[in-house]
Amino acid sequence: MKLSCSLLLATQVLSILALPTPNGAGQVAGTETTTAAAAASTTATVETGAGAGAGAGAGAGEGAGAGEGAGAGEGEGEGEAEENEVELEGQFGQVIELGGDNVKTDTVFPPGTNGGFEVEFQNQEGRQLRVTENPNPAAAPAGFVALEPVSYIVELGGGAAAAQGLTLQKIDYILNAGSTLDISTGQVGRFCAEANSFVFGEGELEFEAEENELTLTVANMVGEWAVFVPQAAADAGRDAGAGEDAGADAGAGVGEGEGANAGEGADAGAGAGAADPCAPGTACRALLDALQELISAGGAAATAPAAKA
Repeated sequence: MKLSCSLLLATQVLSILALPTPNGAGQVAGTETTTAAAAASTTATVETGAGAGAGAGAGAGEGAGAGEGAGAGEGEGEGEAEENEVELEGQFGQVIELGGDNVKTDTVFPPGTNGGFEVEFQNQEGRQLRVTENPNPAAAPAGFVALEPVSYIVELGGGAAAAQGLTLQKIDYILNAGSTLDISTGQVGRFCAEANSFVFGEGELEFEAEENELTLTVANMVGEWAVFVPQAAADAGRDAGAGEDAGADAGAGVGEGEGANAGEGADAGAGAGAADPCAPGTACRALLDALQELISAGGAAATAPAAKA
């Protein structure tokens, strides 16, 4: 175990040195924990894709029949998958009964600051699961930032030996909806007591873009786990969030300012009109000026014959 941790830690240090932005401290200060880390191992995952459509040159009737058959097959497959999968809502510190019969069980825990922790289990025989939060985890590895201020301690009834040879074991982390963080380059680390640090490289790590989820397939889930992202990704997420907030505030301010100014302009115009409806330049003033000119012209015409007599 000590050798495995040392090899993982050495590999991790080399990968960190290769990062373009190696500086950055962890999210929380570290204290030593007592959780025993299981032996590091790698398990392969098999991904299958939907079969391509066949018989492109077939007649329209045959193509329609094939499409109907494919649709029915897909529907039946999805139904079977749902029947063989159970989702539970777990609570930290609570003992949870995981069923057997090779029914896949996803246990989702309450979300944290940036995301939620999830455990996937599948086996012929059931197990008891308990996940507790460690509020004082070890510091994040150099160049990385912890996504949560806690780590997660996973226990199975019967200890680490009870986790050997199970059909499926996964440690997942699902980003909260609306988060601006990019966790596609994130890492799920196991705490290594010998190194007093979280180490990467165990199992098969995948990022599922549709679910915004990091998922790590392992051979033994018993241990202490935490989720990290590179310092650069954490900084970019914070900047994106700040930009969105600033944009929203600016938009609200502009809207309010324009509305206020428009209101002031309307009030000013109404006030000016009410004070003097025949001010210079108005139609009323033009009519008054024209009337005065007519009166003046008429008076001059009336006095001219009297002067000749």
